[in-house]
Amino acid sequence: MLYYPQMLSLADNFLVYDGESVNPRFSVTKHVNVLNTKSLAYVSTVGSSKNRNKRNVIFEIQGSYAQKSCMVYDDKHRCVAEIRRKEAKGGVALRGDVFALVVQPSIDPAIAMFLVIVLDQMFDSSRRFSK
Repeated sequence: MLYYPQMLSLADNFLVYDGESVNPRFSVTKHVNVLNTKSLAYVSTVGSSKNRNKRNVIFEIQGSYAQKSCMVYDDKHRCVAEIRRKEAKGGVALRGDVFALVVQPSIDPAIAMFLVIVLDQMFDSSRRFSK
């Protein structure tokens, strides 16, 4: 899968493609409403080339990416994936970027991992400002 940020957008918006396909598979949009802080991003299907603006939300990501505590919910609000900090064993401290991705059978693990990559691009300020 490949992703490209859309530059002409007020919110962070990434289009995700299957390999060399010219049609995006889905769009990931950063949630910008300050009144509802639970939602981080929405994953939507992208309409056909004739109706590119028609979108259908298929996943909602809630939680805190900075704390590595996120849940991915499907369109029926069932948890299909979870990002959580990895528990240290034996008193060893783990860095903040060490986490576990728990994926349910109802979502393709490649899509779940790809959502982590897009979230990292959206919310990791250290990478964003170091360019």
